[in-house]
Amino acid sequence: MTTDDPTLAADVYTRALEPHRRGRLRRTAVVAADIVASSLGGLLELSSAGEVVVRRRADDREVLRVLAGPPEEAAQLVAHVDEQLTSMSPAEFREAWGIAQE
Repeated sequence: MTTDDPTLAADVYTRALEPHRRGRLRRTAVVAADIVASSLGGLLELSSAGEVVVRRRADDREVLRVLAGPPEEAAQLVAHVDEQLTSMSPAEFREAWGIAQE
């Protein structure tokens, strides 16, 4: 690693929580299923908070997209990815997530 190389993955990558790429019909069906499940007294939440997306800062190219799950799981996943971005080198982050060398 040269002195010009970034030392943290956060210097190379950004993280975002983005909505699913779904059509209107699919979104409506998931919301309806959540309403039915909650009205029956269940704690089941079928809808997901979206997807955690990691992009390269240099060109905004997507390198990782992970289903985030329900809101509570999504918050944990976002925190985990953020922690890794701020504590790992770019190479370590790529290895941990199976991202091919750019």
